[in-house]
Amino acid sequence: MEEEVKPVDTKEKTVSVSGVSITAPETNVLKVGESLQLLAVVVPDDATDKRVIWSSGKSAVATVDSYGNVNALSAGEVTIYAQTEDGGFIARCTLTVEEEKEEPDTPKERWTDTGSDVPVYPTYNVTNVKSQSDFPLVEITTSTGRPPASKDYYEDGTVRFADPAKMYSEVTEIPTMEMQIRGRGNSTWEGQYGSKNPYRIKLSAHTAVFGMKGDKDWILLSDRLDNTMIRTAVALRISRLVSMPWTPKYRMVRMTLNGEDKGLYYLVEQKEVDRDNKIPVTVQPGVVDSGYLLELDNKSDSDDYFYSTQFNKKVKYKDPDPYDDDVAKRMTSDQKSYITDYFNSVEKAMVDKDWDKVHSLIEMDSWIQNYLVHEITMNKDGNMRLSTYFAKDSDTKLFMPMVWDFDRAMGQDSYQQTEFALPQFWPYGWFVRIRGGYPNGEDTDWSYNRSYGKRPSYYQYLFEDPAFVARLKELWELYKPRLDNIPAFMEKMIEYNSVMYSDNKKSRIRSMEEEYKTRIEWLDGQIRSLKAQTYNYSKGDFE
Repeated sequence: MEEEVKPVDTKEKTVSVSGVSITAPETNVLKVGESLQLLAVVVPDDATDKRVIWSSGKSAVATVDSYGNVNALSAGEVTIYAQTEDGGFIARCTLTVEEEKEEPDTPKERWTDTGSDVPVYPTYNVTNVKSQSDFPLVEITTSTGRPPASKDYYEDGTVRFADPAKMYSEVTEIPTMEMQIRGRGNSTWEGQYGSKNPYRIKLSAHTAVFGMKGDKDWILLSDRLDNTMIRTAVALRISRLVSMPWTPKYRMVRMTLNGEDKGLYYLVEQKEVDRDNKIPVTVQPGVVDSGYLLELDNKSDSDDYFYSTQFNKKVKYKDPDPYDDDVAKRMTSDQKSYITDYFNSVEKAMVDKDWDKVHSLIEMDSWIQNYLVHEITMNKDGNMRLSTYFAKDSDTKLFMPMVWDFDRAMGQDSYQQTEFALPQFWPYGWFVRIRGGYPNGEDTDWSYNRSYGKRPSYYQYLFEDPAFVARLKELWELYKPRLDNIPAFMEKMIEYNSVMYSDNKKSRIRSMEEEYKTRIEWLDGQIRSLKAQTYNYSKGDFE
Protein backbone atom coordinates (compact mmCIF):
# COMPACT_ATOMS: atom_id res chain seq x y z
CA MET A 1 0.00 0.00 0.00
CA GLU A 2 1.37 3.35 -1.05
CA GLU A 3 2.01 6.13 1.54
CA GLU A 4 -0.23 9.17 1.11
CA VAL A 5 1.69 12.32 -0.02
CA LYS A 6 0.49 15.62 1.46
CA PRO A 7 0.63 18.75 -0.76
CA VAL A 8 3.44 21.28 -0.01
CA ASP A 9 2.33 24.81 1.09
CA THR A 10 4.35 27.15 -1.11
CA LYS A 11 2.64 30.33 0.09
CA GLU A 12 5.13 32.68 1.87
CA LYS A 13 4.27 33.35 5.48
CA THR A 14 3.24 36.99 6.18
CA VAL A 15 4.84 38.68 9.18
CA SER A 16 2.79 41.59 10.47
CA VAL A 17 4.23 44.82 11.83
CA SER A 18 3.93 45.14 15.60
CA GLY A 19 5.39 48.59 16.13
CA VAL A 20 7.66 51.42 14.97
CA SER A 21 10.08 53.84 16.57
CA ILE A 22 12.28 56.69 15.38
CA THR A 23 15.95 56.42 16.14
CA ALA A 24 16.92 59.26 18.45
CA PRO A 25 18.70 61.93 16.38
CA GLU A 26 22.00 63.40 17.49
CA THR A 27 20.19 66.67 18.14
CA ASN A 28 16.58 67.76 18.44
CA VAL A 29 17.47 71.38 17.68
CA LEU A 30 17.91 72.62 14.11
CA LYS A 31 18.75 76.03 12.72
CA VAL A 32 16.58 77.47 9.99
CA GLY A 33 17.90 76.15 6.67
CA GLU A 34 19.45 73.00 8.17
CA SER A 35 18.34 69.46 7.41
CA LEU A 36 18.23 66.23 9.43
CA GLN A 37 17.90 62.58 8.41
CA LEU A 38 15.50 60.61 10.61
CA LEU A 39 15.42 56.81 10.61
CA ALA A 40 12.29 54.74 11.33
CA VAL A 41 12.80 51.29 12.87
CA VAL A 42 9.95 48.87 12.16
CA VAL A 43 9.51 45.77 14.34
CA PRO A 44 9.75 42.91 14.03
CA ASP A 45 12.81 43.08 11.87
CA ASP A 46 11.42 40.45 9.50
CA ALA A 47 8.08 42.24 9.01
CA THR A 48 6.76 41.71 5.52
CA ASP A 49 5.71 45.32 4.78
CA LYS A 50 8.09 47.82 6.38
CA ARG A 51 6.92 50.85 4.41
CA VAL A 52 6.57 54.09 6.44
CA ILE A 53 4.63 57.29 5.69
CA TRP A 54 6.41 60.42 6.95
CA SER A 55 4.54 63.63 7.79
CA SER A 56 5.11 66.96 9.53
CA GLY A 57 2.76 68.35 12.15
CA LYS A 58 3.65 71.91 11.16
CA SER A 59 4.96 72.17 7.61
CA ALA A 60 5.56 75.92 7.95
CA VAL A 61 8.24 75.09 10.54
CA ALA A 62 9.73 71.98 8.89
CA THR A 63 8.93 69.59 6.06
CA VAL A 64 9.83 65.94 5.76
CA ASP A 65 10.14 63.90 2.58
CA SER A 66 9.28 60.25 1.94
CA TYR A 67 12.75 59.19 3.11
CA GLY A 68 12.61 60.93 6.50
CA ASN A 69 14.77 63.88 5.47
CA VAL A 70 13.66 66.95 7.47
CA ASN A 71 14.18 70.52 6.19
CA ALA A 72 13.94 73.31 8.79
CA LEU A 73 12.09 76.35 7.42
CA SER A 74 11.16 78.72 10.25
CA ALA A 75 11.49 79.10 14.00
CA GLY A 76 9.16 76.99 16.15
CA GLU A 77 8.47 73.50 17.46
CA VAL A 78 7.34 70.69 15.17
CA THR A 79 6.46 67.03 15.56
CA ILE A 80 7.54 64.64 12.81
CA TYR A 81 5.47 61.44 12.44
CA ALA A 82 6.36 58.05 11.00
CA GLN A 83 3.32 55.81 10.37
CA THR A 84 3.55 52.23 9.14
CA GLU A 85 1.55 51.20 6.10
CA ASP A 86 0.87 47.86 7.80
CA GLY A 87 -1.10 48.34 10.99
CA GLY A 88 -0.93 52.12 11.15
CA PHE A 89 1.53 52.22 14.06
CA ILE A 90 2.87 55.76 14.71
CA ALA A 91 6.16 57.05 16.10
CA ARG A 92 6.83 60.71 16.94
CA CYS A 93 9.89 62.92 17.15
CA THR A 94 9.64 66.51 18.37
CA LEU A 95 12.16 69.00 16.99
CA THR A 96 12.87 72.63 17.79
CA VAL A 97 13.82 74.97 14.94
CA GLU A 98 15.72 78.13 15.84
CA GLU A 99 16.61 81.09 13.66
CA GLU A 100 20.16 81.09 12.43
CA LYS A 101 22.01 83.83 14.29
CA GLU A 102 23.95 85.37 11.45
CA GLU A 103 26.78 87.75 11.85
CA PRO A 104 25.04 91.12 11.91
CA ASP A 105 25.01 93.07 8.65
CA THR A 106 26.51 95.94 10.61
CA PRO A 107 28.87 95.06 13.46
CA LYS A 108 28.33 96.76 16.81
CA GLU A 109 31.33 98.88 15.90
CA ARG A 110 29.01 100.52 13.42
CA TRP A 111 31.47 102.66 11.52
CA THR A 112 33.94 99.94 10.54
CA ASP A 113 34.80 99.38 6.88
CA THR A 114 32.42 96.50 6.20
CA GLY A 115 32.77 96.93 2.43
CA SER A 116 36.33 95.62 2.46
CA ASP A 117 35.12 92.00 2.64
CA VAL A 118 32.36 92.16 0.03
CA PRO A 119 33.04 89.73 -2.86
CA VAL A 120 32.97 90.96 -6.46
CA TYR A 121 29.57 89.31 -6.89
CA PRO A 122 27.35 86.84 -5.01
CA THR A 123 27.53 83.14 -5.77
CA TYR A 124 24.26 81.55 -6.87
CA ASN A 125 23.72 78.09 -8.33
CA VAL A 126 22.27 78.50 -11.82
CA THR A 127 23.47 75.20 -13.27
CA ASN A 128 19.95 73.76 -13.49
CA VAL A 129 18.09 77.00 -14.20
CA LYS A 130 17.17 76.30 -17.81
CA SER A 131 13.83 78.08 -18.11
CA GLN A 132 11.56 80.48 -16.25
CA SER A 133 9.84 77.54 -14.55
CA ASP A 134 13.19 76.79 -12.84
CA PHE A 135 13.61 80.34 -11.56
CA PRO A 136 12.83 81.11 -7.89
CA LEU A 137 9.11 81.83 -7.48
CA VAL A 138 6.90 83.79 -5.10
CA GLU A 139 3.35 82.57 -5.65
CA ILE A 140 0.70 84.80 -4.06
CA THR A 141 -3.01 84.11 -3.85
CA THR A 142 -5.39 86.62 -2.26
CA SER A 143 -8.49 85.50 -0.39
CA THR A 144 -10.67 87.62 -2.69
CA GLY A 145 -9.05 86.38 -5.89
CA ARG A 146 -8.43 90.03 -6.82
CA PRO A 147 -5.25 92.14 -6.61
CA PRO A 148 -4.74 94.10 -3.36
CA ALA A 149 -6.89 97.23 -3.55
CA SER A 150 -5.00 99.64 -1.32
CA LYS A 151 -1.68 100.78 0.05
CA ASP A 152 -3.29 101.59 3.39
CA TYR A 153 -4.58 98.28 4.69
CA TYR A 154 -3.67 94.60 4.48
CA GLU A 155 -5.72 91.87 2.86
CA ASP A 156 -5.54 88.15 3.66
CA GLY A 157 -3.98 85.59 1.38
CA THR A 158 -1.41 82.85 1.05
CA VAL A 159 2.11 82.65 -0.33
CA ARG A 160 4.34 79.84 -1.51
CA PHE A 161 8.08 80.18 -2.05
CA ALA A 162 9.74 77.77 -4.49
CA ASP A 163 13.35 77.37 -5.57
CA PRO A 164 13.15 74.20 -7.68
CA ALA A 165 16.69 74.37 -9.05
CA LYS A 166 18.18 75.37 -5.66
CA MET A 167 19.46 78.64 -7.06
CA TYR A 168 19.54 80.39 -3.69
CA SER A 169 19.50 77.59 -1.09
CA GLU A 170 19.01 73.86 -0.55
CA VAL A 171 15.35 74.39 0.37
CA THR A 172 13.36 73.77 -2.80
CA GLU A 173 9.98 74.81 -1.42
CA ILE A 174 8.35 76.52 1.52
CA PRO A 175 4.80 75.15 1.45
CA THR A 176 1.84 77.49 1.14
CA MET A 177 1.47 79.61 4.26
CA GLU A 178 -0.87 82.36 5.36
CA MET A 179 0.17 85.97 4.93
CA GLN A 180 -1.21 89.47 4.50
CA ILE A 181 -0.54 91.79 1.57
CA ARG A 182 -1.01 95.44 0.66
CA GLY A 183 0.17 97.82 -2.02
CA ARG A 184 3.08 100.21 -1.54
CA GLY A 185 5.17 102.76 -3.44
CA ASN A 186 4.50 106.13 -5.02
CA SER A 187 5.06 106.48 -8.76
CA THR A 188 5.27 102.69 -9.12
CA TRP A 189 1.79 102.11 -7.63
CA GLU A 190 -0.75 101.96 -10.45
CA GLY A 191 -3.85 101.25 -8.39
CA GLN A 192 -5.59 97.95 -7.68
CA TYR A 193 -5.46 96.66 -11.25
CA GLY A 194 -2.02 97.95 -12.16
CA SER A 195 -0.07 95.61 -14.38
CA LYS A 196 3.01 95.50 -12.15
CA ASN A 197 2.52 96.94 -8.69
CA PRO A 198 4.90 96.79 -5.72
CA TYR A 199 3.65 95.10 -2.54
CA ARG A 200 4.43 94.56 1.10
CA ILE A 201 3.72 91.13 2.58
CA LYS A 202 3.54 90.05 6.21
CA LEU A 203 4.05 86.32 6.78
CA SER A 204 2.26 84.41 9.53
CA ALA A 205 5.62 83.38 11.04
CA HIS A 206 9.26 84.37 10.86
CA THR A 207 10.54 82.45 7.86
CA ALA A 208 13.94 82.14 6.21
CA VAL A 209 13.41 82.70 2.50
CA PHE A 210 15.81 81.94 -0.37
CA GLY A 211 18.82 81.75 1.93
CA MET A 212 18.08 85.04 3.70
CA LYS A 213 17.55 85.21 7.45
CA GLY A 214 14.14 84.60 8.96
CA ASP A 215 11.68 87.49 8.94
CA LYS A 216 7.95 88.18 8.76
CA ASP A 217 7.96 91.42 6.74
CA TRP A 218 9.10 91.50 3.12
CA ILE A 219 8.90 93.93 0.21
CA LEU A 220 8.18 92.96 -3.40
CA LEU A 221 9.68 95.73 -5.55
CA SER A 222 8.38 95.84 -9.10
CA ASP A 223 10.84 98.50 -10.35
CA ARG A 224 8.56 98.79 -13.37
CA LEU A 225 10.16 102.13 -14.37
CA ASP A 226 13.57 100.48 -14.76
CA ASN A 227 14.05 99.10 -18.27
CA THR A 228 16.98 96.95 -17.11
CA MET A 229 15.67 95.62 -13.76
CA ILE A 230 19.19 95.90 -12.42
CA ARG A 231 19.50 99.47 -11.13
CA THR A 232 18.43 98.67 -7.58
CA ALA A 233 20.76 95.65 -7.47
CA VAL A 234 23.69 97.83 -8.61
CA ALA A 235 22.90 100.58 -6.11
CA LEU A 236 22.63 98.14 -3.21
CA ARG A 237 25.93 96.58 -4.25
CA ILE A 238 27.53 100.06 -4.20
CA SER A 239 25.96 100.63 -0.77
CA ARG A 240 27.73 97.54 0.55
CA LEU A 241 31.03 98.47 -1.07
CA VAL A 242 31.09 101.92 0.54
CA SER A 243 30.14 100.49 3.96
CA MET A 244 26.72 102.05 4.49
CA PRO A 245 25.58 101.20 8.05
CA TRP A 246 22.96 98.80 6.65
CA THR A 247 22.14 97.44 3.20
CA PRO A 248 18.94 95.40 2.84
CA LYS A 249 19.32 91.92 1.42
CA TYR A 250 17.32 90.95 -1.66
CA ARG A 251 16.71 88.18 -4.18
CA MET A 252 15.50 88.41 -7.75
CA VAL A 253 12.35 86.30 -8.12
CA ARG A 254 9.47 85.56 -10.46
CA MET A 255 6.14 86.55 -8.95
CA THR A 256 2.65 85.27 -9.70
CA LEU A 257 -0.54 86.84 -8.33
CA ASN A 258 -3.72 84.75 -8.36
CA GLY A 259 -2.21 82.58 -11.08
CA GLU A 260 -1.11 85.49 -13.30
CA ASP A 261 2.60 85.72 -14.05
CA LYS A 262 3.83 89.21 -13.11
CA GLY A 263 7.43 88.73 -14.18
CA LEU A 264 10.66 89.68 -12.42
CA TYR A 265 10.55 91.28 -8.95
CA TYR A 266 12.94 92.02 -6.11
CA LEU A 267 12.11 90.29 -2.82
CA VAL A 268 13.72 92.66 -0.30
CA GLU A 269 14.06 92.87 3.46
CA GLN A 270 11.67 95.38 5.00
CA LYS A 271 13.20 98.59 6.36
CA GLU A 272 13.16 98.14 10.14
CA VAL A 273 15.21 99.16 13.16
CA ASP A 274 17.30 96.39 14.68
CA ARG A 275 20.64 97.28 16.22
CA ASP A 276 22.29 93.97 15.31
CA ASN A 277 20.73 92.99 12.00
CA LYS A 278 19.05 95.89 10.22
CA ILE A 279 18.96 99.67 10.72
CA PRO A 280 21.39 99.84 13.64
CA VAL A 281 19.46 101.68 16.35
CA THR A 282 17.63 100.55 19.47
CA VAL A 283 14.26 102.18 20.04
CA GLN A 284 13.17 102.35 23.67
CA PRO A 285 9.53 103.28 24.33
CA GLY A 286 9.26 106.63 26.06
CA VAL A 287 13.03 107.11 26.40
CA VAL A 288 14.12 110.44 24.92
CA ASP A 289 17.81 109.58 24.57
CA SER A 290 17.35 106.36 22.59
CA GLY A 291 16.96 105.34 18.96
CA TYR A 292 15.11 107.18 16.16
CA LEU A 293 14.46 106.67 12.46
CA LEU A 294 13.31 109.52 10.20
CA GLU A 295 12.50 109.66 6.50
CA LEU A 296 12.72 112.69 4.25
CA ASP A 297 9.90 112.21 1.75
CA ASN A 298 7.66 114.88 0.23
CA LYS A 299 4.90 112.41 -0.69
CA SER A 300 1.63 112.37 1.24
CA ASP A 301 0.63 109.34 3.29
CA SER A 302 -0.49 108.46 6.80
CA ASP A 303 2.86 109.11 8.55
CA ASP A 304 3.18 111.93 11.07
CA TYR A 305 5.78 114.50 10.03
CA PHE A 306 7.27 117.97 10.48
CA TYR A 307 8.70 120.53 8.08
CA SER A 308 12.32 121.39 8.81
CA THR A 309 12.98 125.02 9.70
CA GLN A 310 15.85 125.85 7.32
CA PHE A 311 15.29 123.77 4.17
CA ASN A 312 11.53 123.27 4.48
CA LYS A 313 11.84 119.50 4.03
CA LYS A 314 8.99 117.15 4.91
CA VAL A 315 10.48 114.77 7.47
CA LYS A 316 8.46 111.77 8.67
CA TYR A 317 8.66 110.09 12.07
CA LYS A 318 9.18 106.41 11.25
CA ASP A 319 10.34 104.93 14.56
CA PRO A 320 9.10 105.36 17.22
CA ASP A 321 5.81 105.64 15.35
CA PRO A 322 3.40 108.24 16.78
CA TYR A 323 0.53 106.08 15.49
CA ASP A 324 1.81 102.66 16.60
CA ASP A 325 -1.00 100.14 17.21
CA ASP A 326 0.66 99.41 20.55
CA VAL A 327 -0.02 102.58 22.56
CA ALA A 328 2.92 101.85 24.86
CA LYS A 329 5.32 102.01 21.89
CA ARG A 330 4.09 105.28 20.43
CA MET A 331 6.43 108.26 20.15
CA THR A 332 5.88 110.58 23.08
CA SER A 333 5.68 114.37 22.81
CA ASP A 334 9.06 114.65 24.55
CA GLN A 335 10.64 112.25 22.05
CA LYS A 336 9.08 114.12 19.13
CA SER A 337 10.38 117.46 20.41
CA TYR A 338 13.84 116.05 21.01
CA ILE A 339 14.45 114.54 17.57
CA THR A 340 12.74 117.43 15.75
CA ASP A 341 14.91 119.99 17.54
CA TYR A 342 18.03 117.89 16.92
CA PHE A 343 17.30 117.63 13.20
CA ASN A 344 16.62 121.36 12.90
CA SER A 345 19.84 122.14 14.77
CA VAL A 346 21.77 120.20 12.11
CA GLU A 347 20.25 122.30 9.35
CA LYS A 348 20.88 125.55 11.22
CA ALA A 349 24.52 124.68 11.84
CA MET A 350 24.93 124.04 8.09
CA VAL A 351 23.29 127.33 7.12
CA ASP A 352 25.44 129.15 9.69
CA LYS A 353 28.48 127.31 8.29
CA ASP A 354 29.42 126.43 11.85
CA TRP A 355 31.44 123.41 10.83
CA ASP A 356 32.53 122.46 14.36
CA LYS A 357 28.87 122.35 15.35
CA VAL A 358 28.01 120.31 12.24
CA HIS A 359 30.76 117.81 13.07
CA SER A 360 29.41 117.47 16.61
CA LEU A 361 25.91 116.66 15.31
CA ILE A 362 26.40 114.27 12.36
CA GLU A 363 28.35 111.08 11.67
CA MET A 364 30.19 112.50 8.68
CA ASP A 365 31.32 109.23 7.07
CA SER A 366 27.75 107.96 6.72
CA TRP A 367 26.73 111.22 5.03
CA ILE A 368 29.63 110.80 2.60
CA GLN A 369 28.71 107.17 1.92
CA ASN A 370 25.11 108.14 1.21
CA TYR A 371 26.32 110.95 -1.06
CA LEU A 372 28.54 108.62 -3.07
CA VAL A 373 25.80 106.06 -3.72
CA HIS A 374 23.42 108.72 -5.02
CA GLU A 375 26.01 110.77 -6.91
CA ILE A 376 27.48 107.73 -8.66
CA THR A 377 24.02 106.62 -9.74
CA MET A 378 22.77 110.20 -10.34
CA ASN A 379 19.61 109.15 -8.49
CA LYS A 380 16.74 111.61 -8.81
CA ASP A 381 14.68 110.18 -5.95
CA GLY A 382 17.64 110.03 -3.60
CA ASN A 383 18.63 113.68 -3.99
CA MET A 384 17.53 114.62 -0.44
CA ARG A 385 14.02 114.56 -1.88
CA LEU A 386 12.44 111.11 -1.47
CA SER A 387 13.32 107.87 0.32
CA THR A 388 16.14 109.50 2.31
CA TYR A 389 16.67 108.11 5.80
CA PHE A 390 18.23 109.52 8.95
CA ALA A 391 18.85 107.70 12.22
CA LYS A 392 20.15 108.48 15.65
CA ASP A 393 20.85 106.25 18.64
CA SER A 394 21.70 107.06 22.22
CA ASP A 395 25.41 106.70 21.48
CA THR A 396 25.53 108.24 17.98
CA LYS A 397 25.12 111.51 16.17
CA LEU A 398 22.64 111.84 13.29
CA PHE A 399 23.66 109.36 10.60
CA MET A 400 22.37 108.11 7.26
CA PRO A 401 21.72 104.39 7.74
CA MET A 402 20.65 103.08 4.33
CA VAL A 403 19.66 103.87 0.74
CA TRP A 404 16.48 102.96 -1.14
CA ASP A 405 14.68 103.50 -4.46
CA PHE A 406 16.78 103.52 -7.65
CA ASP A 407 14.39 102.88 -10.53
CA ARG A 408 14.89 106.49 -11.68
CA ALA A 409 18.68 106.47 -11.54
CA MET A 410 21.61 105.94 -13.92
CA GLY A 411 20.12 107.85 -16.85
CA GLN A 412 16.66 106.29 -16.60
CA ASP A 413 14.77 109.59 -16.09
CA SER A 414 14.96 111.30 -19.48
CA TYR A 415 13.64 114.70 -18.32
CA GLN A 416 15.82 114.93 -15.19
CA GLN A 417 18.37 117.22 -16.87
CA THR A 418 15.73 119.76 -17.88
CA GLU A 419 13.79 119.49 -14.64
CA PHE A 420 16.83 120.29 -12.51
CA ALA A 421 18.50 122.61 -15.05
CA LEU A 422 21.60 120.43 -15.03
CA PRO A 423 24.59 121.54 -17.10
CA GLN A 424 25.45 117.86 -17.80
CA PHE A 425 23.69 114.54 -17.49
CA TRP A 426 24.48 110.86 -17.07
CA PRO A 427 27.14 109.61 -17.24
CA TYR A 428 28.81 113.04 -16.90
CA GLY A 429 28.36 115.92 -14.49
CA TRP A 430 27.48 116.65 -10.89
CA PHE A 431 23.98 116.17 -9.58
CA VAL A 432 23.63 115.74 -5.81
CA ARG A 433 26.60 118.05 -5.23
CA ILE A 434 25.00 121.01 -7.04
CA ARG A 435 21.25 120.42 -6.65
CA GLY A 436 19.36 120.50 -3.38
CA GLY A 437 16.17 118.81 -4.50
CA TYR A 438 12.69 120.26 -4.15
CA PRO A 439 12.02 122.11 -0.90
CA ASN A 440 8.22 122.36 -1.26
CA GLY A 441 7.16 119.06 -2.75
CA GLU A 442 6.20 118.14 -6.28
CA ASP A 443 2.76 119.71 -6.26
CA THR A 444 4.00 123.26 -6.87
CA ASP A 445 4.47 124.86 -10.28
CA TRP A 446 7.05 122.95 -12.33
CA SER A 447 8.95 126.01 -13.62
CA TYR A 448 9.13 127.32 -10.05
CA ASN A 449 10.46 123.99 -8.88
CA ARG A 450 13.05 123.95 -11.64
CA SER A 451 14.56 127.26 -10.58
CA TYR A 452 14.19 126.30 -6.93
CA GLY A 453 16.15 123.14 -7.60
CA LYS A 454 19.27 125.29 -7.37
CA ARG A 455 18.46 126.27 -3.80
CA PRO A 456 21.26 124.98 -1.55
CA SER A 457 20.48 122.39 1.11
CA TYR A 458 22.50 119.73 2.90
CA TYR A 459 25.25 118.75 0.49
CA GLN A 460 25.62 122.18 -1.08
CA TYR A 461 26.60 123.46 2.37
CA LEU A 462 28.71 120.42 3.27
CA PHE A 463 30.81 120.88 0.13
CA GLU A 464 31.81 124.28 1.52
CA ASP A 465 33.30 122.52 4.59
CA PRO A 466 37.03 121.79 4.09
CA ALA A 467 36.90 118.82 6.50
CA PHE A 468 33.99 117.23 4.61
CA VAL A 469 35.74 117.58 1.25
CA ALA A 470 39.03 116.23 2.64
CA ARG A 471 37.31 113.20 4.14
CA LEU A 472 35.37 112.56 0.93
CA LYS A 473 38.64 112.43 -1.00
CA GLU A 474 40.14 110.00 1.54
CA LEU A 475 37.17 107.66 1.33
CA TRP A 476 37.08 107.84 -2.46
CA GLU A 477 40.66 106.56 -2.59
CA LEU A 478 39.56 103.63 -0.42
CA TYR A 479 36.36 102.80 -2.31
CA LYS A 480 37.36 103.44 -5.92
CA PRO A 481 39.09 100.06 -6.54
CA ARG A 482 35.96 98.27 -5.27
CA LEU A 483 33.66 100.38 -7.42
CA ASP A 484 35.65 99.36 -10.48
CA ASN A 485 34.25 95.82 -10.02
CA ILE A 486 30.62 96.83 -10.54
CA PRO A 487 30.62 96.03 -14.30
CA ALA A 488 31.69 92.45 -13.43
CA PHE A 489 28.78 92.32 -10.98
CA MET A 490 26.39 93.51 -13.72
CA GLU A 491 27.64 90.85 -16.10
CA LYS A 492 27.20 88.15 -13.47
CA MET A 493 23.63 89.35 -12.81
CA ILE A 494 22.90 88.88 -16.52
CA GLU A 495 24.09 85.28 -16.15
CA TYR A 496 22.07 84.66 -12.99
CA ASN A 497 18.84 86.14 -14.36
CA SER A 498 19.35 85.09 -17.96
CA VAL A 499 16.09 83.15 -18.28
CA MET A 500 14.15 86.22 -17.12
CA TYR A 501 15.98 88.81 -19.23
CA SER A 502 15.11 89.45 -22.85
CA ASP A 503 17.93 90.02 -25.34
CA ASN A 504 16.92 93.68 -25.40
CA LYS A 505 17.26 93.96 -21.64
CA LYS A 506 20.67 92.27 -21.70
CA SER A 507 21.79 94.75 -24.36
CA ARG A 508 20.63 97.68 -22.22
CA ILE A 509 22.49 96.35 -19.20
CA ARG A 510 25.70 96.03 -21.20
CA SER A 511 25.29 99.60 -22.43
CA MET A 512 24.88 100.67 -18.82
CA GLU A 513 28.08 98.84 -17.92
CA GLU A 514 30.00 101.09 -20.30
CA GLU A 515 28.16 104.19 -19.08
CA TYR A 516 28.99 103.25 -15.49
CA LYS A 517 32.70 102.96 -16.32
CA THR A 518 32.56 106.42 -17.90
CA ARG A 519 30.76 107.76 -14.83
CA ILE A 520 33.35 106.41 -12.40
CA GLU A 521 36.26 107.76 -14.40
CA TRP A 522 34.62 111.19 -14.66
CA LEU A 523 34.02 111.29 -10.89
CA ASP A 524 37.53 110.04 -10.20
CA GLY A 525 39.08 112.99 -12.02
CA GLN A 526 36.70 115.48 -10.40
CA ILE A 527 36.88 114.21 -6.80
CA ARG A 528 40.67 114.01 -6.79
CA SER A 529 40.87 117.73 -7.64
CA LEU A 530 38.06 118.89 -5.33
CA LYS A 531 38.45 121.71 -2.85
CA ALA A 532 36.00 123.48 -0.60
CA GLN A 533 34.19 126.22 -2.52
CA THR A 534 31.30 128.63 -2.01
CA TYR A 535 27.98 127.69 -3.60
CA ASN A 536 26.49 130.36 -5.87
CA TYR A 537 22.69 130.09 -5.81
CA SER A 538 22.08 132.21 -8.90
CA LYS A 539 24.57 130.12 -10.87
CA GLY A 540 23.63 126.79 -9.32
CA ASP A 541 27.27 125.81 -8.99
CA PHE A 542 30.36 126.33 -6.87
CA GLU A 543 32.71 129.26 -7.41
